[in-house]
Amino acid sequence: MHPRNPAPPPENHDSPSNPSPSPSPSPSPSPSPDTADTADTAGTRVLLVNPPLWNPYAPHLAVPLLLAVLRRHGVAARALDLSAETMRHLLSHAGSGDYAAHRPEPLTGRARDQFEAARSAVDRAAAFLRSPASVEDIDGHRAATAVCHAVLDGMAGLTPGARLSFDRFDLRHRPVSSAQVMRAVTDPVHNPYLHVFERVLVPRLRALPDLEVVGLSVSADSQLIAALTAARLVRRERPAAHITLGGNFVTRIADRLRPGHPFFTLVDSLVCYEGEESVTALVDRLLTGRSPHGVPGIVVPDGDALHRCPPVTASLGELPVPDFTDHPLADGYLAPGPVLPVIASRSCAWKCAFCAIPFASDAFRMRAPEAVVAELDELHRRHGIRHFQFVDEILTVRSMRGLARGLAGRGYRWYGETRFSPTIDRRLTDALYAAGCRRLDLGLESYNQDVLDRMRKDIKASWIAPNLDALLASGISVHLFGIAGFPGEARWQTARTVEFAAATLARSRERYGVPDSTFGIGPFVLDALSPVAAAPETYQVRLEPPAPGEDLQMALRYDYVGPVPEPRDAEDRDIAARADRVLSGSPDSADRPAEEVLFLRADSRRGHRAAPPQVPCPGPHWDRMVLRPAGGWVVRLRDGDRTLLYEPREGALFSLPSGLLDALPGRAVDVCRDRSERTLLRAALHHRCLEPAGPDTRPLTSAAQLTGDLLLRLAPGTRLVHEGTDAFLTSWITGQRLRLSASGATAARLIADASEDADAGRGADAGDTAEAAEAAGGDRHGDGGGLRWAALAARCAPGSVPRLRAFVWRLLIARFLSVESPDRSAHPVAGRR
Repeated sequence: MHPRNPAPPPENHDSPSNPSPSPSPSPSPSPSPDTADTADTAGTRVLLVNPPLWNPYAPHLAVPLLLAVLRRHGVAARALDLSAETMRHLLSHAGSGDYAAHRPEPLTGRARDQFEAARSAVDRAAAFLRSPASVEDIDGHRAATAVCHAVLDGMAGLTPGARLSFDRFDLRHRPVSSAQVMRAVTDPVHNPYLHVFERVLVPRLRALPDLEVVGLSVSADSQLIAALTAARLVRRERPAAHITLGGNFVTRIADRLRPGHPFFTLVDSLVCYEGEESVTALVDRLLTGRSPHGVPGIVVPDGDALHRCPPVTASLGELPVPDFTDHPLADGYLAPGPVLPVIASRSCAWKCAFCAIPFASDAFRMRAPEAVVAELDELHRRHGIRHFQFVDEILTVRSMRGLARGLAGRGYRWYGETRFSPTIDRRLTDALYAAGCRRLDLGLESYNQDVLDRMRKDIKASWIAPNLDALLASGISVHLFGIAGFPGEARWQTARTVEFAAATLARSRERYGVPDSTFGIGPFVLDALSPVAAAPETYQVRLEPPAPGEDLQMALRYDYVGPVPEPRDAEDRDIAARADRVLSGSPDSADRPAEEVLFLRADSRRGHRAAPPQVPCPGPHWDRMVLRPAGGWVVRLRDGDRTLLYEPREGALFSLPSGLLDALPGRAVDVCRDRSERTLLRAALHHRCLEPAGPDTRPLTSAAQLTGDLLLRLAPGTRLVHEGTDAFLTSWITGQRLRLSASGATAARLIADASEDADAGRGADAGDTAEAAEAAGGDRHGDGGGLRWAALAARCAPGSVPRLRAFVWRLLIARFLSVESPDRSAHPVAGRR
């Protein structure tokens, strides 16, 4: 969420108001468009442009790659990352002020005050985001980002119908309609690019007197209005220049354009599919005065028709090293470095039902690992940068093995996107970590096998958890993509996916010490070029006609006309019963940092990865300890007699009676009225939102410390539930539910029985009832009892003890069990700590 009353960051060395003076190694700053050296640009005949709005954290690969191709052929070409220059202009005190000064209606009242407060800090905020200090200073990064968002919010308020963010500029005119796009390019009130481009594009064009060809790369619909706005200004400044559009989105809409389409009043040609062969052929023909007919992938007006030529597949073995020398690597992107894009393959070998990616990128093929390694070496030599992102649609296991061999020991850091596979194991993930991999994005989509099968994902749900455990155990953070509402998916199935993802993120933090893993889920969108759209009847989908005038709309409207699966067993019925609660608490976070930032944070964890989980071991007299709110916990919400504690780093929540919290620091025996309140405080201690004020509690840090007379018991709020032949552990406090094997259920039953027997023998305190304990969020167990580890282990065959130890440790980490030592002073675990 964007704060509605932003203020300048505090003046200290950890804030964006005083960024680090020594950014990551990078080249000297490129000249700004306003001060470009005409002597340096004289003779330039080709200009390649990446229009806004693209990723503000790193350059896009298409233009640097095509620039390298042209320069290898001896063409005098230059590149302009107009997306980066636009964001750099707007996220500055001068640029945002200039924009506000030229708007027809000024901001007033509180909106004006907020905008001016943000403008006063935006230069420092942007500089901080570019500095290495922003990677580990999470609060500083959040504050600097909020300042930048507040500036964009202010400019959106000055632009009727606009919503401006780091991800995209949504304007009143939408790129789903050719008519709206054409209206936008001449509308200075609703199109902010007209104002900005006069300041960042036009000076660059005027510094290129010999310009003959301009190429605009349009990879996404969010760039279309900006690209055609830029084309209109190019036509005004250089009327003789040939203007061509290329990129993924152009390829996707090219078949919809007919002779006489208005876009051809602003551009002269389109280049579809891969551009390496096309751009050299097009430029060669144009610079030698020949017709562009016959250029691979070309679409060009030809009298009353459109001339279309089939594309050709580019050879990845002949790709040059991308040329980033014209890009503002030092100060043009909102991440230190920045993180440079590279590829190890192109397209995708799989044909998932929801995906149209293979449509615009021809056949899948891979680069030789040696060529990829040589490219990273050269980029490091040129720019001093060690951080890279593989922008492949998919890194196959074969690609990753080649990268693991080739990049080991080079000191580079990288991340990319892959898919679940039965061949991802610890041997591979350890090798990837040693080769510099610090993050991988994976298409989870759904944690239901029948949904995965309908999606044609060609993966097994049984691969998912082992793959994730291997990656996390090696110290590699993950991002999980999810899709909600694929045709034929029930709401309870979506809830299972969300619950699995939430458990994975918790396991990443608590078991493996990897705090940077993330999850994002969005609704299914029916792409016009996807297999679902090609055969809707196969997926029991009925397509609806597009809205009038939306000739460029790629997201189709549809109805699902098939059945929705009902829960089949106890586990399905259980998730269906709590689906609303699960989906209302989705771990997806709209304000999480960008992938580049999370990757850089993951790299900054080196030296303390996979920190051992800790389990509080309070001992039998824990209620006589002086307790206090744990460090890092803050009071977020007080509502009458309840107070909600919130821990921001892990996003954990815990509710306590306000009277109890007000009485802390204090001992449970002094501040609690009855056993139910003691149980609740003990649960808060066990879940680490309370801590002892003295050194009374020391945690266990490994399963090996489960020895001797340590007492095991069901954690407060936990129940052992039997449903037919199935057994589950459920936690009222955490909302988790774990299905147990037969042997696991037996061990849990022994521990539960020991706790219940102890409680029955001790009797209830005054005022304590099962109902009161349940209402307070506790359980009906008392504060003692339980089963000794030695007694539990003695009931197992000797060869089963290691598996029992691992099982019990898993329950402790998941907070289904608690553990305590009757006498810490004499306990061997205490002596070892």
